[in-house]
Amino acid sequence: MARWFPMIFKLALRNIVGNGWRSLINIFIIAAVLISLIWMEAMWYSWLVLARTEQKQWEFASGLLRSENYDPYDSFTWEKSYAPIPAEAVPHVASGDVVPILFAPGVIFPGGRQLSAMVKGIPAGQNVLKLPSSSLAGGERGPVPALIGTGMAKTTKLKAGDVFQLRLKDSAGAFRALELRVSEVMDCPVPSLDAGTVWVDLNALREARLLPDVATVLVLRDRSLQSISAPRYELITEKEFFADLNEMVMTKAVGQAFLFVLMIFLAMLAIYDTQALAIFKRRKEIGMLSALGMTKGQITRLFTLEGALYMLFACVVTLVMGFPLFWYFAVKGFSLPGDANFGMVGFDRPLLFVYPLPLILFTLVLMFILTAFVSWLPVRRIASLNVMESLKGGRNA
Repeated sequence: MARWFPMIFKLALRNIVGNGWRSLINIFIIAAVLISLIWMEAMWYSWLVLARTEQKQWEFASGLLRSENYDPYDSFTWEKSYAPIPAEAVPHVASGDVVPILFAPGVIFPGGRQLSAMVKGIPAGQNVLKLPSSSLAGGERGPVPALIGTGMAKTTKLKAGDVFQLRLKDSAGAFRALELRVSEVMDCPVPSLDAGTVWVDLNALREARLLPDVATVLVLRDRSLQSISAPRYELITEKEFFADLNEMVMTKAVGQAFLFVLMIFLAMLAIYDTQALAIFKRRKEIGMLSALGMTKGQITRLFTLEGALYMLFACVVTLVMGFPLFWYFAVKGFSLPGDANFGMVGFDRPLLFVYPLPLILFTLVLMFILTAFVSWLPVRRIASLNVMESLKGGRNA
């Protein structure tokens, strides 16, 4: 095998060059498929990494303790969705390692209009979450400072400095009214913290609802705090918190896998067609190689190597043609048209691509294996070729 390999390699290379534009078409088809596969893999991988990172920084930190009275899917439970802060958590709240957040459904009146909103109270001095809650400080006299996201600002047509009214119920069931002033419009990448949400200082919301020392959610700075004894709270682990995100990714992966298979099939079809045509057109060459002493196995490896070389040249073309595209999306990012983000984390701004090297290498290895296999399929019939008929170029060879 080692003695024949240099000659087989030279013959395979000569045959690819001799095919001219047919070889170029095959190489560019495979390169286009590779560029598309790498681009799609990078987009989904980058979005998944960004979504997890942003939600951890803005909403989850290292864990959540959530009041067992709160059901995010049942709005009728929201008014009673609180519980006293556990005694074991009080020192950690005082040190800032645990951030209590209180939820309260309410109605806001921006510009004379009436809109439902979820009011969330968070300590102004917290530094566990990336939420810019420092703008909620003050307000002892005058309107209570409020924080809203860019999405909520578009919905309510509010901007920094605007004053609006809030109506909510206290713990006794009586309606209370507050005057709020937009202290900041934050650029929040997590839609669940923006859409229909108004943030105020925790003490101001507790005072309005007549509920001292209660919370709906306790955000934990470190995982070690997950062991806190909290009788009326349930621990939300990272697996549970990201369950919806993972389910959505799996659903999208099915459609993406179908597209991957379709694109790979088209590339392999081009290789198969080329090799099948080569077997038909090069019958005399095959007969001559057999007459010169090459075994049918060596001839089979020759055609299989040709297919592998198509893939190798396609990788080079992918690197040359795809690098500017890959660099652009890594530096400039990918943006959805208009203001559409489909309620998904991270798509409200350009998504900077991160290229997963192990996944890309796996794709390249898979394409090499498939290319070699598809190149081998049409040359199996070499074993049944008649050498004399091949030299004559007969159809029955």
